[in-house]
Amino acid sequence: MDYTGIKCPVCGKTFTKQDDVVVCPECGAPYHRECYRNTGHCIFLEKHEKGETWQPPKETRQSGGDEETRRCPRCGKDNSKYALFCDHCGMSLSEDPPVGPQNNYGQFRDQPPRPNSGNPGTQQPGQAPGGFPQGSFFGGTPFVLDPMGGVNPNEPIDDVPAGEVAKLVQNNTAYYLPVFMNYKRNRRNRFNFCAFFCTGGWFLYRKQYKWGAILTGIMVLIYGLSTYFSYMSQDILMQLMSQAGFSNDMSILAAGQPYSELRDLLLQQSFWTQITIFLPHILGLLQFVLMLIIGFNANKMYLKHCVRKIRRIHEMCPAPEEKAVQLQNQGGVNTAIAVCMLICYMILFYLPNLFI
Repeated sequence: MDYTGIKCPVCGKTFTKQDDVVVCPECGAPYHRECYRNTGHCIFLEKHEKGETWQPPKETRQSGGDEETRRCPRCGKDNSKYALFCDHCGMSLSEDPPVGPQNNYGQFRDQPPRPNSGNPGTQQPGQAPGGFPQGSFFGGTPFVLDPMGGVNPNEPIDDVPAGEVAKLVQNNTAYYLPVFMNYKRNRRNRFNFCAFFCTGGWFLYRKQYKWGAILTGIMVLIYGLSTYFSYMSQDILMQLMSQAGFSNDMSILAAGQPYSELRDLLLQQSFWTQITIFLPHILGLLQFVLMLIIGFNANKMYLKHCVRKIRRIHEMCPAPEEKAVQLQNQGGVNTAIAVCMLICYMILFYLPNLFI
């Protein structure tokens, strides 16, 4: 276990890599071996009575420095206090770190611990029963999902580091970062089903407001025209079917002679009347084609949006602190607008049924 940078609760001195550190078997609090021997017991007895575990501080200071840092709960690396992900392993720094003996500080810096081969009954600190490291599948708790999706935060996407792209994307980075990198390396894209089904709503949710407004307007226009011409074509077809001799219990496919008369009546109608009848199907096909195009190009459009916005932030904010704040504020998703879009969709979908 690596407790470097954390203070001993007895003497108050910061642990170094050379210190002999022991851990309380009940709450997981670390001590210098000499301090624990002099005290004779863990000083956090109230935690033992309540069944609580010792929790390391979320942020520590680098020895000899003034800059506040944020310690990675998985590999133990000190990162900038504005970092959202660890620069070493990509672990999310916005979540609370594991507490007590379950934390994995230093586990991924060196060779991971191996199961005990000599005595299977012995269990070392930081290991689950059977000798497997805490946090492993066999230890009962799965490994934390890499928010970078296996992408190196320092690897550039265009001329922007992947780590900054992740800070702007924020939500679902494990999906978008590998997709972006695969497209830049191999020119292979992935179909975005969320953009396919939601179209303009997905762009607004991802804060691409320009394309979101344009596509939402187009989809609303197509839906409105399709609904309007559907009612018109339905009235025209009902009149023609009545003239052809259709009854209420007669099917078009099983109609025989009336079906032939209906076909002749359709051919006798004016060009605009025929267009009115078939226009809802044409608009539905147009809407489906547009959704397919968006599904195939949504990830590429989102990548260009992210790169363009990060470049603009670099120009406007040379200071790292201001840059981190702008990435946090301008990135992520807009949940409120997604909820509003869902409500509007439900209204548009069910409102015409009230007037039938």
